[in-house]
Amino acid sequence: MKKMNVLLANLMIAAFLIMGFAQPAAAQQKMPKQGTKRMMPQQSGTQMPMNMQKTGMPGKKMGMKMGHKNMEMMQMMSDPVIKSLHSYGCPGFLLKHTAELGLTDAQTKTLNNLELEFKKAATKIKAEIKVASLDIQEAMNTNQPDFGKVKSFVKKIDDLQQQLHTQFLNTLIKARKSLDSQQLSKLNALPKGMPGHGMMK
Repeated sequence: MKKMNVLLANLMIAAFLIMGFAQPAAAQQKMPKQGTKRMMPQQSGTQMPMNMQKTGMPGKKMGMKMGHKNMEMMQMMSDPVIKSLHSYGCPGFLLKHTAELGLTDAQTKTLNNLELEFKKAATKIKAEIKVASLDIQEAMNTNQPDFGKVKSFVKKIDDLQQQLHTQFLNTLIKARKSLDSQQLSKLNALPKGMPGHGMMK
């Protein structure tokens, strides 16, 4: 009888030990799933859109395209001459207000051609300005810079900017000439000095 009691006691101890070890093991098996559920919201905040999961950033390619266009417009509008004149009759501004001005198909075609002509000229001029800016950097990146060269490049940039302003003004004059007197009156009634309504639509 004594031996039987001792055996039962040993079995009970063994059972408690097994249960004690089994519970931590089971908890460890469940932890990765629970941890994953807790960490996913912390890492992402909300469920990631499909286009963000694939690229890492939503609309990245579109953003690059739009960013380039917006950068060109910002550079154009940062010029004080263009900024002050753009709403007085540059083609892009007029085309943006086609309905208000009552532009005809022929006028729209003329303005589109003027806008394209200016963009081509402006692209060439801005490329030359960029090259001259690089020439200035090259001339300055020496122990003894040739300031005579630097001055000549600075003057070249000033002349190119003057060409851009003249080209813009001539385009604006041609665009205004395509309007009749009633349309010019409507143009004068439109808000002036609104950034973002420049040569580009």
